[in-house]
Amino acid sequence: MNAPPGINFEAAGDFADWPKNEPGKPTQVAVFGLLHSKRGKGCEIIWTGQFPDLEKAMYWGAKKELEAIRKRGFQMASRVLWQHELTPEQAVAMAYRQTEKQMDRAMKAAEQGTGLAEALGNDPNDPLRPIDYSKVEGFAMDIEYLDEK
Repeated sequence: MNAPPGINFEAAGDFADWPKNEPGKPTQVAVFGLLHSKRGKGCEIIWTGQFPDLEKAMYWGAKKELEAIRKRGFQMASRVLWQHELTPEQAVAMAYRQTEKQMDRAMKAAEQGTGLAEALGNDPNDPLRPIDYSKVEGFAMDIEYLDEK
């Protein structure tokens, strides 16, 4: 399974059975690859970090997620942030397990050229939703020059 070139899609979600992350609290983050251009689908932890507050963890995780895609050969990567007692391995395994079906549907939609947002579905029990950029506070931006030659 490979994502077609030029597909950009982002989703976010909360896990109902996890405590809500709060600003100003120590936060852990793990960045993991989900689809590699050579190794295929999997769940590979690439980086983990601990930060004194949520905002710094969110920023670092976003930057590292972009780096995984731009420099590490991943076509799909994700990050998970948490403030309760879990190891990075536990947090990633739980996040992957809870989102895998939705991610598989999104990857299949990308391969078929159909609607990625629709592929996530609208089941209220599913954690992932397309990003609503009108409600986002702060951005991590990655600008890349594309040589049209």
